[in-house]
Amino acid sequence: MTRRVRLLFLLLLASGLAASRAQENNAQNALPAAGLLAETVQAEAREKIEITGEQAITEGELRAAQAEAIREIIEKGVTPAKADDLAYYIGAYYRKAGFAQVSVDYDIHGNKVHIKINEGPRSELHKLTFVGNHIVDEKTLYDYMIGATPERLAREPAKFPYTSAEISAGVDRVRGLYLSKGYLNVTIDASGVQLSKDGKQADVTVHIAEGPIFTIGDVTFSGDTLFPREKLMAALGERANGPFAPGIAETMQRNLQSFYKAQGHYQAEVTATADPTQVKSGPVPIHFEVSPKAIYRFGSITVKNDTPKPRLRSDFLPRRFAVLHGEVYDPTKLDDTFREMLRTGLFDNLRVSLEPAANNELLMNLTATEAKAKEVGFTAGYGSYEGVTVGVRLGDRDLFGYGRPVTLSADYSERGLRGELMYVDPWLFDSRFSLRAKLYSEARDELGYSKNDIGLRVDVTRKVIAHLELGVFAEGAKFNVTSTGINENLLGPTDYTRFTVGLTQNSDFRNDPINPARGFVFNSSFDVTEVQGGGTFTRGIARFSYYLPIGKTMLAFGARGGYISADIDRIPIDSRFFNGGANTVRSFAERELGPENYGNPIGGNIYTVFNVEYDFPIVGALDGAVFLDAGSLKNKDEPGSGDLRYGIGTGFRYKLPTGPVRLDLGLNPDPRDGEKIGAVNFSFGFAF
Repeated sequence: MTRRVRLLFLLLLASGLAASRAQENNAQNALPAAGLLAETVQAEAREKIEITGEQAITEGELRAAQAEAIREIIEKGVTPAKADDLAYYIGAYYRKAGFAQVSVDYDIHGNKVHIKINEGPRSELHKLTFVGNHIVDEKTLYDYMIGATPERLAREPAKFPYTSAEISAGVDRVRGLYLSKGYLNVTIDASGVQLSKDGKQADVTVHIAEGPIFTIGDVTFSGDTLFPREKLMAALGERANGPFAPGIAETMQRNLQSFYKAQGHYQAEVTATADPTQVKSGPVPIHFEVSPKAIYRFGSITVKNDTPKPRLRSDFLPRRFAVLHGEVYDPTKLDDTFREMLRTGLFDNLRVSLEPAANNELLMNLTATEAKAKEVGFTAGYGSYEGVTVGVRLGDRDLFGYGRPVTLSADYSERGLRGELMYVDPWLFDSRFSLRAKLYSEARDELGYSKNDIGLRVDVTRKVIAHLELGVFAEGAKFNVTSTGINENLLGPTDYTRFTVGLTQNSDFRNDPINPARGFVFNSSFDVTEVQGGGTFTRGIARFSYYLPIGKTMLAFGARGGYISADIDRIPIDSRFFNGGANTVRSFAERELGPENYGNPIGGNIYTVFNVEYDFPIVGALDGAVFLDAGSLKNKDEPGSGDLRYGIGTGFRYKLPTGPVRLDLGLNPDPRDGEKIGAVNFSFGFAF
């Protein structure tokens, strides 16, 4: 059976390669036709448009930059208006490149336009001088004006062409900075421009009249405010003793209105009154008039399914949103339920609108368009331990119209073959409990032994609060283990049935579980396992990871550990802990930290792993990393086991939407007899 499956995978790969080559041949055959078409268009453009006088900028660059205007002339013919537009756009392109004195004229001769360019010198910004600034320092003003320091401007003047448009944009940014600090009457004049005799350098003097500062004065409330002043002040969302910037009163008003709505006052009205023109400087009083109106509750639910042939049962969405029925209106709860529906992948489009009705209820009107429920996916990859991997996945997100997903997957690697059938019910019996059940079978070759198993695992979890999930699980599996290099008396039970029940806990405060940049995660599990004919043992595992952003870099910390209560000879080898590899101590290859027999790892019953990693950007999605790892693996029957071992190293991460691809080089600072000085690990996903 295994050989047939492997042959099927080889046939799939071969057909995929053949299809890829056919597509490549088709693309190559299409290239000459595409090139001929492009040459025809370019020839027509040269016949209708002639450009002369260009020197610093090539004709090809000008034509590419003004492709749209040129296309208009080619398709609709030459007119004075179109020729004038083309000349204007070319002049603007030059001015943006620093040619402040450029002039562009045109002549029309029959069906052809002649663009005549007089470039003039290219002007570079030589110096910026600020006069009248007292509140903002020169370095900050440079940054707002041109996005660079004075030192960089002096060092790389060619990167800063002088253009009036860029200077005007810089003035607007500086003005916005002053306004945000409360200087409402600030005036900024950058008209003082002095060009050198050859026109190649421009010195710009920026005159600033800061004027008086305006601050937020007394904040008062009137109307049926309902809440104490302390809560209302916090709801404003802005510092009440800060600068009075444009729009600050409107921002406070929106925040306060949102606060009342979040308390169930769906039709709350808040008006803000603040007039800085009534004071010459200093505090500007702000007054809020509050009309909270009635408290609303979520009411009935209507659904309009715009899918031509809908598969979802008509009661699916009403059941999902029914948890809100009768609850006081809370936009956060509504948004959480809405996002939960989007994450299912069941919908191409989903909209929710609220309609006030009698008895202070909000009708929830849902409009949905279903996505394709069935999918086929293929995977391919490579890992240091698994080798080449390929896989196929068949899925249906909407089993029998109930919106529950089921997937069938098969994955082949150089270690073996695994098949899995998984069913997920995120709303078990229409509750907040989630069910995940998987039936699996695999045949694998590990270091020193092979195994065949078939089993069933069922998890039931419940998200208690936003970032805390608790669960219980049960698993039963049949195993057959054979030695390929380890003494059989070190394998533990080899032909056995294993039953396990346990508890799980997951606290996840990361900003992204796939590519985390900040936050922490702590998860743990405890289970009891009975091995038929081999006794009972307990297992506990815990993991903590913390991610700290430092500018554009990140410092990550990780700690893991596990304990199995039984002696090692009573624990099946496939239930033991192993250490070393891409996700543990990276100075060792996979599983190679710890006790061995004839060079093959035999595992242990106590392990620890500690990681520190510093990630930094290199270019685009490519990051670099340096790391320090430490870990241990204890087997009481092996003398010297349980010692803490170390790894130092560096690596690369390429970020993908599905997680990072990692290449790590780890060095062993204290190799023992028979150990390698390090390891290269290639893998996918975060290490810890």
